[in-house]
Amino acid sequence: MANLLIEYFDFQLTDALPSVHGGHGEGGGLVALIEHLLSALTRDTPSSWSLLGGIETLGTNLHPLLLHFPIAFIFGFIFTELYGFVFRNTGARQWASGLLYLGALGAFITVVSGLIAAETVPHGAQVHEIMEWHERAGITVAVLTIGLGVWRRIGGVPKSAMATALSMILSLLIAGMLFLGADMGGMMVYGHGVGVKTLQSSAEHQHHLHNSDTPTP
Repeated sequence: MANLLIEYFDFQLTDALPSVHGGHGEGGGLVALIEHLLSALTRDTPSSWSLLGGIETLGTNLHPLLLHFPIAFIFGFIFTELYGFVFRNTGARQWASGLLYLGALGAFITVVSGLIAAETVPHGAQVHEIMEWHERAGITVAVLTIGLGVWRRIGGVPKSAMATALSMILSLLIAGMLFLGADMGGMMVYGHGVGVKTLQSSAEHQHHLHNSDTPTP
């Protein structure tokens, strides 16, 4: 396993240590390692990674950059709310309210960015129907999340059995629509290449895997 990690990072483990009496090889020690990292951060070639290069590649399509935030906040709300309900922890449910408000704001911003992306990102007729259902799922999530957030802001943490049950049902519906929307979004990007500027051939790079007849250390 150690050898696999060393090969993955493409430098010898001993090269990360400072050289003593002229060094033990051509790695250059810790100074060279830092130099390589700085070079990777400042490299400006199309074939290599650069700092904030992904955001620069997105251009005006900010939807992929924003969509993860409402997903994290909404699922964080659901799990925190469930924890607070099961263990009768009022403080946890109040924290859940804050996560819900952030999720509602993030869902609204993400839907707006998605609608803009739908008008600016090229896509074919085959993908258009998937994109429309993806939009419907996103708008449904935003409407339900904002509605639940307003209700919770006005009425506070649900206390009655009926209010709690309704809140849980809405939360599960939101989670289900999030899952469906994410699935359709993944299909568009990874199945049809929507929003992908360049496609790489797998022949350009292969990870080195051990053969089945190679003994495992």
